[in-house]
Amino acid sequence: MEWPVVDSVQFAKQHAVVRCSVPVSEFKRLVQVVHEERGNFDISLEGFEDSEGSYCLRLHVDGFMTVTCQRCLEPLALQITSDRDFVLVEREQDLMQLGDEVDDIESLLVDQKLDVLGLAEDEIMLQMPMAPVHGENKCERPRWSGDVHNENSAFSVLSVLENAKDR
Repeated sequence: MEWPVVDSVQFAKQHAVVRCSVPVSEFKRLVQVVHEERGNFDISLEGFEDSEGSYCLRLHVDGFMTVTCQRCLEPLALQITSDRDFVLVEREQDLMQLGDEVDDIESLLVDQKLDVLGLAEDEIMLQMPMAPVHGENKCERPRWSGDVHNENSAFSVLSVLENAKDR
């Protein structure tokens, strides 16, 4: 499937809108960190001009994916919702200046071939927690194959020997 590529300035000038629903399996980097390729993201990109006449883009991402809980190593459905505004800038030097002044708006270099899917994937990756975990008291203790209390474990023999030594 081919995803939208837009000229960022023309897109903003025309107040254009693009919307798509994207399965997790379509994101090249995201599929490398998910537990399974289930899930879907609704993405919209809107062009507009701010009150100062600067060309801007508004990205909305909403969906879920299944990642691995870092506490119990079981699947965890992770909801991601994000709204981000970008002001388009011509030079890299302007990226830093704008970012220092305004907290709620990001700057983005003008791009004649802006990959909407790539921009959305960047936003999803930024919104992911560093170590996703289930809520408090929601995880079960992981069962390891080498668990000493497991009767089928090779280590269960050691526990029998340890008990015999104590007699």
